[in-house]
Amino acid sequence: MHPLSYKNIKLQVLFLAFIFCTASLFSSGNRKVDSLYTILKSTTSDTSKINLRLKIANILMSEDSVAGTNEIKKAFYALNSISDKAFNFRSIDKIGRVYNAQGFFHKARFYWMIGIKKAKDQNDKEWQAKFYQRIAIYLQGEDYIKQSLLYFDSALAVARTGEPKLLASILMNKGRAHYDMGDYKPAMDNYIEAQRLFEKHKWWNVDYGHLLHFIGSVFKQQDFYEKALDYYQKELTLAKEIKNKNLEGEGYYLCASMYGTMGNLDKELEYLQEAIKIYEGENNLRMLGLMYGNLSANYSDRKNYQKAIEYNEKALKIYEETGETQNLSAIYRNLGELARKGGDLKKAMSYLKQAMTTAQKIETKRMLNTSEIKEAMAYVYSDMGDYHKAFDLIQEYRSIHDSLTNASNVEYLHTLEKQYETEKKEKEIALLNADKKANDEARLKEQAQGRLIIMAAILGFIIAGVSIVAFINKRKTSKLLSTQVNEINYQNSVIKEKNKDITDSIQYAKRLQEAVFPEVDVLNTYFSESFVLFRPKDIVSGDFYWFEKIEHKTILIVGDCTGHGVPGAFMSILGHNLLNQIILEEEITDPAEVLRLLDKRVSNALNKKGSKKEYNDGMDIAICVIDQKENKISFAGANRPLIINRGEELIEIKPNKFGIGGIEDDRCKLFGKQEITLKENDILYLFSDGYYDQFGGPKGKKFKYKQLIDCITSISSKPLMEQGLILDTTLEKWRGNLEQIDDICVIGVKV
Repeated sequence: MHPLSYKNIKLQVLFLAFIFCTASLFSSGNRKVDSLYTILKSTTSDTSKINLRLKIANILMSEDSVAGTNEIKKAFYALNSISDKAFNFRSIDKIGRVYNAQGFFHKARFYWMIGIKKAKDQNDKEWQAKFYQRIAIYLQGEDYIKQSLLYFDSALAVARTGEPKLLASILMNKGRAHYDMGDYKPAMDNYIEAQRLFEKHKWWNVDYGHLLHFIGSVFKQQDFYEKALDYYQKELTLAKEIKNKNLEGEGYYLCASMYGTMGNLDKELEYLQEAIKIYEGENNLRMLGLMYGNLSANYSDRKNYQKAIEYNEKALKIYEETGETQNLSAIYRNLGELARKGGDLKKAMSYLKQAMTTAQKIETKRMLNTSEIKEAMAYVYSDMGDYHKAFDLIQEYRSIHDSLTNASNVEYLHTLEKQYETEKKEKEIALLNADKKANDEARLKEQAQGRLIIMAAILGFIIAGVSIVAFINKRKTSKLLSTQVNEINYQNSVIKEKNKDITDSIQYAKRLQEAVFPEVDVLNTYFSESFVLFRPKDIVSGDFYWFEKIEHKTILIVGDCTGHGVPGAFMSILGHNLLNQIILEEEITDPAEVLRLLDKRVSNALNKKGSKKEYNDGMDIAICVIDQKENKISFAGANRPLIINRGEELIEIKPNKFGIGGIEDDRCKLFGKQEITLKENDILYLFSDGYYDQFGGPKGKKFKYKQLIDCITSISSKPLMEQGLILDTTLEKWRGNLEQIDDICVIGVKV
């Protein structure tokens, strides 16, 4: 048989095997989904249905994200009927984790932001902190360290008065984010505060082991090797005590690394071999790759370069298979140094350039990694005879290294540790003094008690006589009061029952209003980025938003109806339905014409012909039509403007100075349309007046329109989801303890 024919047959067999395996996996997944659907049909419990839908969504997302998303939406809307707050928050968190696991972080963050808002509304600080930390940890893992710190700060702000374990977790993760950026002072601040919590509550667990690791690593980066080794040994001892293999492996490899740095190669090799035994038993490929890299360094120090290259290549293979890009830089650097030691300078420089390219792509430990690579490059250029380049690189290396290990950092770390140790000793002394003082007080108390007993007996006889007279008078008064209290209690129970009925009705109205409004996450399918800040003053809102895509036009609307609460909500639904008629049914997309018809129909609806009463109710509204084909925006507004952020420029498109509806003569209302050519990355903002009319600040004054515009200008370079969060927290801080005075709606989209 021709060799090519044999090869073709072999490829066909492999392809068929792949198809069979894929089909088997897909069929297996389908069978599991079918069985879950069967259980779902027979389940009567609402909470069980929600859990089942989320399990189904988790399976479907990898094969069919649309079907998975539909199940998530059904589960999310079903949460409206669940009164268990903890279950609601857990479910929203689970939705975010399902999306995040499949790489849909923008959707995960959308639901976590909903969780934050709900937690704020219900004053649940613990869940606020958890959702903030979820977002922060994701950003940290993706190397958006600076952004992650903003969310860690928000998490800390609300966690300090809550559950100490959650606070300790946030402090550890925030410290790690600072450490990854080379900011050792704030990292150590957070670590020491977390250590106080662990030792105060005696939490001798895996997390405490990781904290010991983190503190040791800060000392290591500051060249305090004995101190670092001490913390790593503590972690290893703890791991053995609590019988945790992964933590034990971590302790061994950290100690090994420290022994290697200190020049004790035999001890390093011994500890590395112990770590490898554990990671092979746990089948932990990521850590095995790291151990092989460290073994390579050990053999390199022993000048056994062949063995060193062998283990480095083993590590490289694992990292390429697992996609561990963070460690590739170190492996390429090691291979470069080994090639230099072997005399192949060209190959050495090629590896080091690959190391630098990889390091520059990753924010985590960037300064540390690049400084080490520059040092290695300097030696290669020196061996090549290019002393000018070698000198420049050594200067760059020293500059970076000095900034990471400056004297103020060193002094600060020692101060922190000494301060903590001093605090512990002071507490011990205070306890001993307290025991002595307690014994002295007890003896004096016994002597005083004898005298008090005699005096108490005399006073007792006097009080008894007075009490008998008072009791007789009190009995008469209490009968009268009892009758009055019973009547008041009855009236209170009637009022409470009526209030409950009213609140339940309004809560149901809220669900109806939410069902009428479009889903916020749909905006992300129309625009590259968006946010919606929607905060009703009461349970239901007089503000509303409306958006729809019709062919190549996207229509975005924000309305602000007369009043708020229930009256405003009725007006918002009226406005929403009329917009559906005008735009969707009658297919009118000219914003000025939409305003004209809306004005006429709102007035007709509220002021019937022949009625003797006239009502001045209506709404302010902004309509923005984005034509993707023509690359332009058509805008018309009734007392509501459009703000466009274009790089450094902020453009305000002013509205007509009259509203929709009311008793004004409609012949006086001529709604104008303005057209603006779109530019790439333009950001559009539409909003009601509730945000800038809010009272607050140090003098209890209005936020004001200009301050809102200044705020938008200052945050315009940030991602839109983050802008929405900043606007929300800014308003909350401004409002303070004052009541929210109006409904609030702000929408931002990037076109």
